Amino acid sequence: MNVRSCSRKREFASNTIRRLSHLFTRKVVAVEKPGRNGLCAVAFTLIALISVAAHAQQLSLPLQVAIGHWQVINDEGQPGGQVETYLVDGKLFGKVTQLRPGRLPDDVCDKCSGELKNKPIQGMVFLRNFKPQGDDWTGGTVVDPENGKEYKGKIWSVGKDKLYMRGYIGISMLGRTQSWVRIP
Repeated sequence: MNVRSCSRKREFASNTIRRLSHLFTRKVVAVEKPGRNGLCAVAFTLIALISVAAHAQQLSLPLQVAIGHWQVINDEGQPGGQVETYLVDGKLFGKVTQLRPGRLPDDVCDKCSGELKNKPIQGMVFLRNFKPQGDDWTGGTVVDPENGKEYKGKIWSVGKDKLYMRGYIGISMLGRTQSWVRIP
């Protein structure tokens, strides 16, 4: 490689660095003195934040009531396990926070299939993707750790401290409903 070629490459690199640093300096100045574009960006950001806050407030009270910590009541009317329900991207999910009496902390869902197969029941997300429809949460799925089966589901509240969850196959008439009581 000759000296002239190296000199040109150094000059090109030096000019490129100067141009890039000049652009960077301009951007810093633009941030310090926002013009019309800067104000538009601020306005857009505020509108986006207001929109997100408004969407979060659109849930009716019966839908909001479903979010929290719950004591599951079994078919005999006795306390079962405990559940926490929460929102992810506007959809309701639920996980096991305490196992039902008789279960051990290291029990796994050996009858489950897919990603839940042989996973611990404690902490398992067994309610997934429930969407608001009127005052109910619908369209989601429920996994029963007792038999490993997945059901369609519907969740609704009665007052502020009682929640019902119905799991079914096909149509809602072919299913079972559990009642849950809010844990203070």
